Amino acid sequence: MTRPAPRALALGLAVLVAATAGWLVTRPSGPRHTAGAAESAPPTSGEVADAMQLLDRHASALLGRDRAGWAAGIDSAGADAGYAGVERATFDNLAGVPLTTWSYVLVAPVTDPAVLTPVAARLGARVAVLHVQLRYALARVDPLPTAKDEWLTLVRRATGWRLAGDGDAQQDGGASWRGPWAFGPLVTRSGPHTLVLAHPAQQAELATFAALVEQSIPVVAGVWGTAWNEQVAVLLPSDTAEFQAVTGDQADSHDLAALAIADSVAPAPDAAGRDAVLGARIVLNPMNLGRLDAAGRRLVVQHELTHLATRAVTDDQMPTWLIEGFADYVGNLDSGRSVPAIAPELAGEVRGGRLPAALPTAADFDGGDARLAQVYEESWLACRLVAERIGQHGLVDFYRTVAADARQDPGTALADGLRADLHLTPAAFTAAWRGYLSRQLAGPAG
Repeated sequence: MTRPAPRALALGLAVLVAATAGWLVTRPSGPRHTAGAAESAPPTSGEVADAMQLLDRHASALLGRDRAGWAAGIDSAGADAGYAGVERATFDNLAGVPLTTWSYVLVAPVTDPAVLTPVAARLGARVAVLHVQLRYALARVDPLPTAKDEWLTLVRRATGWRLAGDGDAQQDGGASWRGPWAFGPLVTRSGPHTLVLAHPAQQAELATFAALVEQSIPVVAGVWGTAWNEQVAVLLPSDTAEFQAVTGDQADSHDLAALAIADSVAPAPDAAGRDAVLGARIVLNPMNLGRLDAAGRRLVVQHELTHLATRAVTDDQMPTWLIEGFADYVGNLDSGRSVPAIAPELAGEVRGGRLPAALPTAADFDGGDARLAQVYEESWLACRLVAERIGQHGLVDFYRTVAADARQDPGTALADGLRADLHLTPAAFTAAWRGYLSRQLAGPAG
């Protein structure tokens, strides 16, 4: 979810769901090179097994910091010199990153001749393009490995299978994920609750942003409790291209200050009784975050951390205003600012006699909505009203109630939660909220 550019920040939950296993289906797309039928035929099960053994050795070399072993798995033919250089750089870029897992799991071999034929012609040998999941885990912050989809090209040379590329299926629906190590060397900083990954040019900012996240974690835990993994991975991309790559957000992200991402939730709880949120990351945009004052930075980080803390409970079918409004509620705690100062856009409308008729819908959170700032402010004040009626713990219980009910029946979840926790109908709550907006926003900003 995003806020409009005038507020120079964007807040929201980006949940990246791993692609389901299956065969890659593609479309014809223009003239193709030719290759022998034997070279471009789909790989046999035995060939796939041999290729996966090469990937297993490749992964083991990385974890063992065996640079020669890593390089041995890469095709060094002239046609692939660029990719070979990228792979060697990846090994070096990860030197300082504490990894506990790095492995490749087969999803399916690509069988479409529209993909295989030009690859075989380019490499001049037998090829296999495999849809795999890269499973990796960062030490301490990842309770379990997360999975990212890649489409890897392997070529069979006289000495065996070798890695030869990761972009041959991109035009046909198979775009390989790129981690922060694809954008240069990484430096890290560990704190009691954080592991921050950045590039050498951002070395001076590591301590500042690590401290910002560290200071925000107790605030979130003070509201939500400790039933979440309070060890947080923080990424500092160097530019927009990297931000979009690691988050999967291909929209216009020039005004984003931070984003919370997570890949999935493991069905089994961890030893502390907590569901494991996989691939949980706070991705910061240092340039935009640095433009905000201390209150703005705190709001952004506490908001995004709230999304991570609540992710195992949150159901995507529950009202968006509750998801985003709760995150803003936590983000705005102890800001010391008045309600009109926190919600200036909505305050201006209310003073002008324009009071919203209904709570925001999911469609209202579209990034192109001219009233997006007001939509977030409306949502925040709805959650603030709940907290005033039944207390902060009551707001948390209400969030959990609606989330649980949304898994059973999204259409009645809000009504059921309002009846159970506030003893109100949706119409009565909406009327109370509209009156609350009038009372809270009538005063001067300050």
